[in-house]
Amino acid sequence: MDDRVRRAKEEAAAKIRRVRARRRAPYVDMPEPTGDAEVDSFADLDAVQAGFRRRAKDESARFNEVTDSEYWFAVCFKTRAQREAFLAAIKQSPDGKYLDGEAIARALGIELPEADVKFHDVSRVDKTWIEFAR
Repeated sequence: MDDRVRRAKEEAAAKIRRVRARRRAPYVDMPEPTGDAEVDSFADLDAVQAGFRRRAKDESARFNEVTDSEYWFAVCFKTRAQREAFLAAIKQSPDGKYLDGEAIARALGIELPEADVKFHDVSRVDKTWIEFAR
């Protein structure tokens, strides 16, 4: 099996495991009941509020990560021939203007830190908006 294909399969499997682990995580860590209704009610409310605060903090961090514009840079050559020679050397298509930085790093043997960016799921299409596209 091609090394790139094997690596892509491993990365996809790791991503699936991370998504499934997040889905299993509870939204709120509820405290153990003590038997005292008043104490338990206050403890439950505190746990729920802490869950909301944690979720708001996590969402703020996620939003900052997915809207950060400092994740790209441009590389220029003197001629198209230089550009195409470079892309051929790193086994990238000469047609694209926007390239996958992770693929280039792999081609150059550069190890990058893991990136688990939590984009919103956009696979569900709001049927109301489909009418506008017709």
